[in-house]
Amino acid sequence: MLPPLTYELLSSWICRHAVFYGVQPVTMLRHCLSDASSMREIDFRRTTKQAACIAHVFRTDATVVRQMSFANLCPDSHRWIAAKPMQFCANCRHQANSKGPEPVSRSQLLGWRITCSQCGSPLSDNEGNAVASPINSNWNEALNGQRLIDDEAQHGVQSWAPPMELARLLLMRRDPRTSNAAPNGNPRLLGAVLPEIDAVLANSRIVLPSPAKPILPLMLRPALLAAVAILERQGPFMLARLEERMIDQNRSRFRELAATMLCIPPEPVELSYLQHI
Repeated sequence: MLPPLTYELLSSWICRHAVFYGVQPVTMLRHCLSDASSMREIDFRRTTKQAACIAHVFRTDATVVRQMSFANLCPDSHRWIAAKPMQFCANCRHQANSKGPEPVSRSQLLGWRITCSQCGSPLSDNEGNAVASPINSNWNEALNGQRLIDDEAQHGVQSWAPPMELARLLLMRRDPRTSNAAPNGNPRLLGAVLPEIDAVLANSRIVLPSPAKPILPLMLRPALLAAVAILERQGPFMLARLEERMIDQNRSRFRELAATMLCIPPEPVELSYLQHI
């Protein structure tokens, strides 16, 4: 049996066993769990019973298996998890000594990570470029933002607002008139917190993703994480300042999301005299 590596993803461990025994990954998966449909399912929706079955087959402790999937993360974090590895730790890759295919760690798929969960080194993208924030002075803030989202995803810890929702708010489009260097004419609220990011986006021609899919390229991720930390520290009054940067339907949507995030009941709809009859 191949021992799991620290922070290795469950599907990666199963795939390494498949190569070791010369079978297809799905064959190895169904040898462990006859009703399993896919590797992604076992990474995200692994049950306690399934963890016990896998542990029995691979002769390890069920606690170890339970820690290898994303099933212990809060559901809201799943939109932040990529389908394939998009980053790696050069330090851990150099030190790894495993048989078969290269193991995949959980942090390689986490869209809010900028440092390795195991050793703390800055991550590199799949082209080998180490994370380098275009706003270097905010690196410590970015690490704080990473910690805030980690705490929410893994332990459900948050202060006045969910950090992941703050990050999504920052990706909403704002009034173009509030930007001196609008990236493709669609500046985001992120630039209202870190004004220098507008010029970075305009020069790089990178279009930020929507709040529905909030995974940023590794080089821009520190800026978003830093802005989350700044918002979280300054408190709810900052939301009112950000709302002033919105227009039309985006402002209504922002107000709705902020109210939901702060658990504020919606304003009552005024009824006409006829509606009261």
